[in-house]
Amino acid sequence: MDKEFIIKNTEACECILQTLSLLSNKTRLHILCILSNSDYCVGEIGEIVGGKTSNISQQLKMLTMAGYLEKRRSEKNIFYHLKDEKIKKLLDFFRDNFTKS
Repeated sequence: MDKEFIIKNTEACECILQTLSLLSNKTRLHILCILSNSDYCVGEIGEIVGGKTSNISQQLKMLTMAGYLEKRRSEKNIFYHLKDEKIKKLLDFFRDNFTKS
């Protein structure tokens, strides 16, 4: 194996590991699944997911910083939507292959 292949493979593995690490949190995964269908504001996400608003906001911030989500302000509400199409495809794959029909 050449050194360039090993370096690129290592970088790819790190990227995959980072993605799986973010998805391994139940709240973050639930948020991503919700946002794969529609846009929601923090309050709506909190009602669906449950838990403290501060925890939901923290998870949304992490997902936004990772580049998976975008947010937009509408009056007093901040709405989030899934930005990363690769994450949407990954969630669809999980849904299609790991859930019962």
